[in-house]
Amino acid sequence: MLKNLLDACGAAIAFYCVGYAFAFGGQEVVTETTFVGHNNFFLMGTGDNEVNSAFWFYEYAFAATATTIVAGTLAERCQMAAYFCYSIFLTGWVYPVVAHAIWSKNGFLSNANLDPGPSIGRGCIDFAGSGAVHLTGGMTAIVATRILGPRRGRFTDARGRPLSKARKFPGHSIALQLMGTMILWFGCEFF
Repeated sequence: MLKNLLDACGAAIAFYCVGYAFAFGGQEVVTETTFVGHNNFFLMGTGDNEVNSAFWFYEYAFAATATTIVAGTLAERCQMAAYFCYSIFLTGWVYPVVAHAIWSKNGFLSNANLDPGPSIGRGCIDFAGSGAVHLTGGMTAIVATRILGPRRGRFTDARGRPLSKARKFPGHSIALQLMGTMILWFGCEFF
């Protein structure tokens, strides 16, 4: 739960400062295809109205979701300070580049691209963030687990030496598992 809180805080800071600008900055001004956006850092120039604020919050939720996908895979593998830095980096740079490519009017994969290249055609259609959000989070989880290796204490001792037999981890809170399942069921009922 602490990692998810760090994700929400880190994502809010990074996406507000630079992430939104890299993902969507300048798409109303520039018509050619760009690698990242280049306007609206710290949301300057977006206008002070409810529509822009709602759009920023909506996109921030997607950015934060991309980081929370990785939380379970990094459990007991890295320190909280390192995790917080990862959260800021993912929502400030990695996710915005992918979101820009797919969702921005200037993205090279976007079906809303105002100046599509000859090899792109109609672009991709990303339904509910399956590509931009879940693929980014999933690929980040794969890379992170490859870099960090297995959790210490299950297959290796504290010094990293292999154990002859894997230790079993005790189960976690059954009450929290049930609560999470009920929340998912409740959320699926309204979709």
